[in-house]
Amino acid sequence: MVRCLKIISVVAVMLISLTGLAHAGIWYLPFPEDISTNGHLIDDVIHYIDIVLVIFFGAVLLALLFFIVRYRSRPGHTAVYETGYKKKYAIITICLGLLVFCSIDAVIEHMSFRDLKEVFWNFPQGKDVIKIELMPQQFAWNIRYAGIDGEFATQDDIVAPLSQMHVPVGTPVVVQMSPFDVVHSFYVPNLRIKQDAIPGMVTTFWFQLTKTGKFEIACSALCGNGHYKMRGSLISESKEDFEKWLANQTAEAASADDFWADSETSTGSSVPENWGWKWQSKS
Repeated sequence: MVRCLKIISVVAVMLISLTGLAHAGIWYLPFPEDISTNGHLIDDVIHYIDIVLVIFFGAVLLALLFFIVRYRSRPGHTAVYETGYKKKYAIITICLGLLVFCSIDAVIEHMSFRDLKEVFWNFPQGKDVIKIELMPQQFAWNIRYAGIDGEFATQDDIVAPLSQMHVPVGTPVVVQMSPFDVVHSFYVPNLRIKQDAIPGMVTTFWFQLTKTGKFEIACSALCGNGHYKMRGSLISESKEDFEKWLANQTAEAASADDFWADSETSTGSSVPENWGWKWQSKS
């Protein structure tokens, strides 16, 4: 019995250590740097899942160790065959199932829908909001900004260089995305955003950056044999630098230069010259 208690104590210490490591980062690795105002909400859900799963996994290990030691083969002990069909076993099973459901599934669902309703589906409004239309294709990102008239799908729209998304730091950015060909997925780990692009649909999401720098945009949906090279750049800069860049793009868009054909990442597939759509307002 003393040996059994020692084993249980060691496992308990290991459980506490694993719980702390799970809180620091799954599989002992730190998360990518969070550069958004809302990324911590995703981290909170992941941390909660890590901690609760480690606790339940540890409890199962402790139970297994207890039963192995308690009901081990030894002199004077006769094994008893148990079908498990008694009423008390059914009650215990139901209670354990409800405990797992209420402490994991129900809490995660509550946290997720709360964040969706209060933050991720609460799209910012106002003149300071930057609006972007994004059309992924095999294997690049086509990016469009509204021109002077503030409307999309008009002659003064600003089409950015291929796969380069410039945004100002500290300003809400609303993106509407619809693919040109197949299913793609906009993935920026530093934003905690992974949003699918479905043909025939316009998907809306938003974010706000807290740090300047250059971060990778990846496609996280297998979209063809060139999927591996579908990378872009999210360039976060000051509002002054963004306005300067936007003004330069206005002049470039008004010129006859065709920077699509000169792009090193061009796939050769045709893209409509006047791609874009009327902005779909979200309440």
